[in-house]
Amino acid sequence: MTTARLSLLLLVCTLAPVAMARWLPPADKTRSAVADWPGRIPAADDRGIDVLDYDLALEFTQLPPLPGEVAGEMVVRLALLDPPPAAVRLDLVDQLTVSRVLRDGAPVPYTHADDSLLVPLTAPTAGEVLDLTVTYSGRPPRHGPLWAGLLARQHGQAQPSVGNVSQPFSSHSWFPCKDHPADRATLSLSVTAPDTLTVVATGRLLGTEAVAGDRRAWRWRTEHPVATYLVGVAVSDFASWFEDCDGVPLEFHVFAEHREDVAPALAPTCAMLTWLGDLVGPYPFADEKYAQAEFVWGGAMENQTVTTLGTASILLPTRSAQLVVVHELSHHWFGDNLTPRRWRDIWLNEGFARFAEVLWLEHAEGPAAAAEYLDRLRPADLFVGDGLLGDPDPILDILVYDKGAWVLHMLRGYLGDDAFFAALREYAGEGGLTDRDHFTDVWSRSSGRDVGAFLAPWLDTEVVPDLAVRWRDRGGQRRLVEVVQEQAGAVFRLAVPLRVHAGAEVRSVTVGLEGEVGGVDVWTAAPIDSVEIDPDAVLLRRTTTTAAPRLLAAQPRPNPAREQVALAFWLAADDRVTARVFDLRGRLVRTADLGLQPATDEATPNVWTWDGRDRDGRPAAAGVYWLELRTVDDRSVRKVTLLR
Repeated sequence: MTTARLSLLLLVCTLAPVAMARWLPPADKTRSAVADWPGRIPAADDRGIDVLDYDLALEFTQLPPLPGEVAGEMVVRLALLDPPPAAVRLDLVDQLTVSRVLRDGAPVPYTHADDSLLVPLTAPTAGEVLDLTVTYSGRPPRHGPLWAGLLARQHGQAQPSVGNVSQPFSSHSWFPCKDHPADRATLSLSVTAPDTLTVVATGRLLGTEAVAGDRRAWRWRTEHPVATYLVGVAVSDFASWFEDCDGVPLEFHVFAEHREDVAPALAPTCAMLTWLGDLVGPYPFADEKYAQAEFVWGGAMENQTVTTLGTASILLPTRSAQLVVVHELSHHWFGDNLTPRRWRDIWLNEGFARFAEVLWLEHAEGPAAAAEYLDRLRPADLFVGDGLLGDPDPILDILVYDKGAWVLHMLRGYLGDDAFFAALREYAGEGGLTDRDHFTDVWSRSSGRDVGAFLAPWLDTEVVPDLAVRWRDRGGQRRLVEVVQEQAGAVFRLAVPLRVHAGAEVRSVTVGLEGEVGGVDVWTAAPIDSVEIDPDAVLLRRTTTTAAPRLLAAQPRPNPAREQVALAFWLAADDRVTARVFDLRGRLVRTADLGLQPATDEATPNVWTWDGRDRDGRPAAAGVYWLELRTVDDRSVRKVTLLR
């Protein structure tokens, strides 16, 4: 990212008058939102180790207005997998200095370069459990595609503010770890800071104790496995208050100068937690807490049990700031308790959290407010050209937030509310690791529908449905209304709402679109005048509306066929018709002049029969063929399989 682009991004973070989830408001349509970060991405999950527990003792040796520096000692308990590695590889940035490494209390050799800490092993054994103790110090750098990590800044009258944003892989910018979301572990965290400050961190507070030099150590512990990017800490001279929310301890830690301003944004936290509990299941960390802590930044981060809220995000207008609060709270189900196995599946975090904003508005203000908000998340280009939702690049492009929410909204329409919310609750209650396959399996099993087929075009392509609607009379007061997918490159499964106008009558119907064409019968006294497709704009789609086609062929019968194939067709007016047969390679096999054919109604179509022979009268080979009917102005094509 250029300096000018980064400056503009920070300005948007600070001044944007709409809800923020990380650093960009949903109304901003410059969706390549993260910096072109030049650093190193940590190694993959496959390192031959399984981290079981982290025990980090962190001391702030300097805080702003001096440069923020830390001294740390991390004990990593890990198990060796089969086959065991020749060396343990942990992640730690080169800007931090390692002074020693111990294995089970004894010094061992190590190398620290290229943001990796490598500890050779002698005669490693699969299943062996060992403790590595790493002592280190230095100034944590700004890190990762968000240029974040552990941020030490100032607020008010030069008071220190510390908070962290470690997503996606910036935890190793301030402590040694296996910085990959798939390897979650339990955590102890002891933080020492001046005794004038308050420390808030992941887990449950075990206690505090005075330390020499007017300092205090705060000890936190979580038995809930946590991904490294969700380990959180916040330090400042907070103004704090506490609530009990049906047994869940709530904590609020903000800068004193902002307490009155941010209180309205934080006030509905208990109501949000209760609503989410009713919607998707109990809060997963009720035995620990839910804390929110202010720090100096533009966005917010759902660190497990301690969300860090950037000043710019909670000083937004109250409604927008509350959407930040519900977004980060919902992550404790979608992201913290249910964590993506790979970063490519990050839409399963951010899409759900953005959609939680929509559902909260629906709950708190009604469907119209939710629909209006969703519409603001819909860009003019419908996300075409923004990359693949199922494999985003960069990882935290705004695509995964806004398109992710839209896909979930359309999945709700496709499944219906009962099936959608039942599957949502089952999925949220799973806990552990998730990915596309896991999501598909749970939702398909719960709903009884093929959710994988629904998701595939949205995740694997940038294609948008291009929908046309057409209609014709079927006799009496019965009218057939059809929706046709006209885009190339993907076929979508959708529930398409229609509004049918026929004289003074208005009918609202829904077409279940499982393939290229779907239809529904509508009974009206008068002929149809017009049909509105998706009148309330609940789909990501382009649409056109047409009257009944002047030439329309039915599906061939039988199909597959062994000899003759009958092709029924309808004409809006008398017209000359030619029939042609093409093989799968596009070669012309047969031509037939059907002459002048009469106009038809639904009950009495014209029929052309292909006898399965080529132009020379020989039986055509087994295979796939295309049957084309053509008039001067119109064409209709159907596919048939010929068996021999």
